[in-house]
Amino acid sequence: MKKWIIISVIIVVIGGASAWFLLGNKDQTQSVEAAAQTTTAQKGKLEVAVSGSGSVTAITDQDITAANTILVVDSVSVAAGDTVDKGDTLVTFINGDLVTAPYAGEITSVSVSSGSGASQGTILLRIEDEDEVIAPVTRVDSSVSTDSSSGGSTGGSSLTADTVSVKEGDVIEAGATLVTFTDGSILQAPVAGTITSLSVASGDSVQSSATVAHITNYSTLQTTISVDELDVTKVVVGQGVKITASAFEDETFEGIVTNVATVGTATNGVSTFDVTVQITDPKNLKIGMSTEASISIESKEDAIYVPVEAVYTSGDEKYVLVPTSSDDSTQSTNKITVETGISNDTFVEITSGLAEGDSVQIPRVQSSGNSSQGGMMMPGGDFPGGNFRGENSGGRSGVGAPTGGQAPSGGGQGGN
Repeated sequence: MKKWIIISVIIVVIGGASAWFLLGNKDQTQSVEAAAQTTTAQKGKLEVAVSGSGSVTAITDQDITAANTILVVDSVSVAAGDTVDKGDTLVTFINGDLVTAPYAGEITSVSVSSGSGASQGTILLRIEDEDEVIAPVTRVDSSVSTDSSSGGSTGGSSLTADTVSVKEGDVIEAGATLVTFTDGSILQAPVAGTITSLSVASGDSVQSSATVAHITNYSTLQTTISVDELDVTKVVVGQGVKITASAFEDETFEGIVTNVATVGTATNGVSTFDVTVQITDPKNLKIGMSTEASISIESKEDAIYVPVEAVYTSGDEKYVLVPTSSDDSTQSTNKITVETGISNDTFVEITSGLAEGDSVQIPRVQSSGNSSQGGMMMPGGDFPGGNFRGENSGGRSGVGAPTGGQAPSGGGQGGN
């Protein structure tokens, strides 16, 4: 008998503890099921943007070789319309080099004049032969001869440096003379920038293919970002860009899209495309710094907008839930059909159905019977333009929809 009494007491204790646990758990679950949250329709500027990360590079960053040398024209002996015989002198350079007619014919056009510079391969003029074939005559042509009395040369595979006019660290303008050679040819800077390396000195023999100097322009910078294939179709040359850099957290830089790649790079089944952005005013940015760029795709002033999770979709209908109060202070909601406009990852424009300041309900935290397993129930919707992905390029939004809602592409179907 005593054993039965003891067992009964244990059962009562255990039963009481279970009841306490269940009641306590129920109270905890009820505390999670707080009243639905509300927010108000806002009015202001709504922007849709595509973003990506990259690093700062120089727009101008190139090697300069001796193949870029020029010879200065001393005189031009012919004019358009002249008839010449093979071997007639066409152009004379200040170092004595001559360019002669490769065959008899008529001069159809002349592209140089006294004092102008001609790099190797520059078209000096065009000549039409007896078969009415028009061909160009260049500085480097089989008909170029050398005046031995002047020590001139035709700008062959090797040149001897006479004077080097710059040093490493010099900031130069396009067209500045870098090196003059003993044959009278001149190497000029094709672009403006800083001489970051120089590998020639007076008396050096230089091969035409050899790199003589390197020029980098630190005042014209750019950043290249990777944009998801679903977003790149919205990006065009000329769009404005907001740029931030990790090194300058409180500063925003302006930019403009200058190039959109036509060929993408596929990684794990997802393709991205390089978008090049010129930084309008680099200020203190340095080459190699990491950047985040946000390309403005679309914006609207004085737009009425609400959080994207406030808009539900049922078939072709989009609606919001507007909270109301009855005489007995009980809360309820009215279903208001709306029309939507532009949207990003955070907000969607309401073009019809709401006014500024109107309250709308947004999803609440709802327990599934265990307080540790509650989840945020979020409305889905087929919003204009597809998924809301304005500020976060490359990410596919996927959120659950409430009963009767339709999840956006990439999202899961809402629970019942």
